[in-house]
Amino acid sequence: MFRQFYPHVIEFIGARNPQLFREVKGKLKPKNVVIVSLASIIGQVLLYLYLNNLLPTLEHRYSNRYCTSTPADSYSNLGVCQEDLLGNIMALKELWWLDLFTTMSIMGIFILLVVGSYMLITDISKENTRNTLNFLRLTPQSAMTIMGGKMLGVPILVYLFGALALPLHFFAGLKANIPPVLIFGFYLVLGASCLFFYTASLLFSLISNGLGGFQAWLGSLAIFFFCLTNMGVSLEAYRWSATSFDWFALFYPGMFLAYLVKATFLSPNTIGYLSIEGLSNLNWYGNFWWQNSWTGFALIIANYGVWTFWLWQGVKRRFHNPHEVAISKYHSYLISACFIVFNLGFTLQENSLSGSDFKDKLIVFLIINFFYLLLITLALTPQRQTLLDWSRFRYENSNHRHLVKDLLLGEKSPAIGAIALNILLMNLYVTPAIVIFSWGEDKVLMLTGLILGALMMVIYATIYQLLLLLKTRKRNLIATSVVSFLIIAPLWSFIITSGSGLANFWLFSPFPAVAVGEVSFLPLLGSFLTQVAVIIGFNYQLKKMLNKAGESETKALLS
Repeated sequence: MFRQFYPHVIEFIGARNPQLFREVKGKLKPKNVVIVSLASIIGQVLLYLYLNNLLPTLEHRYSNRYCTSTPADSYSNLGVCQEDLLGNIMALKELWWLDLFTTMSIMGIFILLVVGSYMLITDISKENTRNTLNFLRLTPQSAMTIMGGKMLGVPILVYLFGALALPLHFFAGLKANIPPVLIFGFYLVLGASCLFFYTASLLFSLISNGLGGFQAWLGSLAIFFFCLTNMGVSLEAYRWSATSFDWFALFYPGMFLAYLVKATFLSPNTIGYLSIEGLSNLNWYGNFWWQNSWTGFALIIANYGVWTFWLWQGVKRRFHNPHEVAISKYHSYLISACFIVFNLGFTLQENSLSGSDFKDKLIVFLIINFFYLLLITLALTPQRQTLLDWSRFRYENSNHRHLVKDLLLGEKSPAIGAIALNILLMNLYVTPAIVIFSWGEDKVLMLTGLILGALMMVIYATIYQLLLLLKTRKRNLIATSVVSFLIIAPLWSFIITSGSGLANFWLFSPFPAVAVGEVSFLPLLGSFLTQVAVIIGFNYQLKKMLNKAGESETKALLS
């Protein structure tokens, strides 16, 4: 039957998406299907038998998790087993089915996200090594067709593994008294998370092709540790930080399981994990949106949708032109607007709006902003040849106007102006929050720290752009190493000396807001003037280098 059905499926897929046809035909071979099917079925049987062995028996009837009687002592949630009138042990089977459901859910999350991402990154890496990705770029198919085909086709054996586990998983959820509509809601959240992480994996593989075989391990391990960390947060309801870090937990699909656990109406003390209290206490701009399961579902899907959309823009750009910057300058402003709205919302949680506590929340907020701006700098900064082409065009068209517009929106111009505008837009949105919510703190000092941090970010971006103009082939490595050293050195010095006597030096670190309250006015003014002078000097040097390069390129073409 499989041999009769299989060719028709392949033919149907080939007519709709040739790239998906290529992937499915290469991976859905009978041998692979049999191996994956056996692995999925045997894994389910072993998990079922393992959990079944944990149920109480006549021989082991004391202190068991699934007993229905009062706990044996006040320090444990393990009950003392009792018998019914027929002599059978009374066990809380709904709890047992819930344990099976959540265990399968968490295992499924890790398998789908980690293994699927590893397969996608490995596939793109191989395509780059064999130079077949350039061949795909020459085909009339769109990036949506090709990359969509890869997302559906490359991890298809992982999909098969998960699909075979769906009957037992769904049945376990029903036996645990979870409403079917919530189970399907979890499947949608898991699907949205796969789309997000797979898109991120595709973009990572397209922009980091110089890492070779290490590429797939780096990407998949990052996703693994992300899921592992947030799994601990979701299982322990009281580990929310009430800072911007809570936002990242919403990218972990296991968070939605708390709604399913609540729907069983089992006692939270009996279950012992995935309490809804964590999500109930989470709020955004002071509103407890996650108390209701369907409001929470809509916000989680929206969060995935927004960032998957922007990641996909980068995938399309890098697929069509591997030498192009990952995002356009115009899109960077929209991405920064989305980012700052999301990030600040989780900073302004209800329990962070009083006293000096707001300063600590703001520092976490600024740290996350800083790393976001580093990513934006890497995504926007053009390579040497692109800058040379732009400078030659400017030199040959010296009467060409609208330089400011070109610097802020042009595809090939230096990225310093666009990065500075991104920082300005983000800080303009943050400033009212500092003025309104910084009770008991010096608002002027906090705003000063914000300004100094923005100037340091412009300095890093300028140095990075300057170093990318070096003629050596290792300019990317040199630029990354130098900027990393400038970022890490102040932090490392602070750690080594335990912060003694380094407050002034800290003003030239990525996070000057930490030290603005520890220094006097003159060091603050000196830091500000020094940073402005460095920015002017470095950008003047960048302008000279570009003008000289444009002149040299033009003479080389005319000679």
